[in-house]
Amino acid sequence: MKLLYISSGYGGIYRTFDQWIEESFIDSSFSYLKIERESLLEHMHKIRTFSPDFAFMMIGDHVPKEVLHQFKQEKIPIILWMTEDPFYTDVSATCTQDAQMILTIDEGVLPFYKQLGVDHVHYFPIPTNTRIFQKKMPQAETFTYDIALVGYPYPNRIKAIDALLHQHKWRILVAGKEWHRHLNKSRRRYRDLTLVTNWLSPKQMAEMYQQSAIVLNPHRPAQFVYNRNKALIQNMSLNNRAFDIAASGSFQLTDMNPPDPFSSFAFYTHEDDLIEQTEYYVSNVEKRKAIALNNYEQVVHWNTFDTLPYRLYEIVKSAL
Repeated sequence: MKLLYISSGYGGIYRTFDQWIEESFIDSSFSYLKIERESLLEHMHKIRTFSPDFAFMMIGDHVPKEVLHQFKQEKIPIILWMTEDPFYTDVSATCTQDAQMILTIDEGVLPFYKQLGVDHVHYFPIPTNTRIFQKKMPQAETFTYDIALVGYPYPNRIKAIDALLHQHKWRILVAGKEWHRHLNKSRRRYRDLTLVTNWLSPKQMAEMYQQSAIVLNPHRPAQFVYNRNKALIQNMSLNNRAFDIAASGSFQLTDMNPPDPFSSFAFYTHEDDLIEQTEYYVSNVEKRKAIALNNYEQVVHWNTFDTLPYRLYEIVKSAL
């Protein structure tokens, strides 16, 4: 099967995703051609010569409309992978008219796309890269931090960290841009708080996960003020950070009760529950290890960049 992969056109972590996706196709059953989004128009002859069975891209809003229409005229099916769902659905909804299939990273959005008239919609989470996020052997018996949170300071994450800091019990690492706006004063007040506010590479994140007894993973709220989600679709699925943490062999506490195939993940429901569970898991090493192992096995057997081509092929062959 021939696949045309079009780079997303987004910066930041998307450049890394583009690279990892391309690498995953190298030893796969697909014959693939990658074209940078910026040079699509000048490579149309090359694309026609390659004659792909379908075009695959993330989101699709940065791809020129005339290119998408040309694909449609030439009967090249378009598969869009909506990797910002449900927080970007105002934008992703405008792209669906050109797509034969939508892949979404969140099961909460499946009905939304079906209501828009998309016949083929599938849950397809962003995988983890097990060359970066991998379990250390032997695993650490002692940790630099009791708790770590890596990521943007959404309101629920700020509340969670504030609740934990007020206990004055744990060594806490908080890492990510913009946290200095919320924790600079706390850094002076809490000696056991470590604050890292520079951009982190995936490898640096993996190291932080492995240095921490508990990795806290509260999800982005559906109602966050900067979302583009007028329909207020509630996220139901684990974020890709959950898979990275699990593949690192680390224990995590998330604020989402995930359905199968990721039902082994430990979760909390509110800040008081978070404090109780932190107390429990900090002192229960074997329980942490058992849950982390289940998380690891559930993720690495199914949701990695190594398995991405196979999972994509299985979905595509039955639909196109």
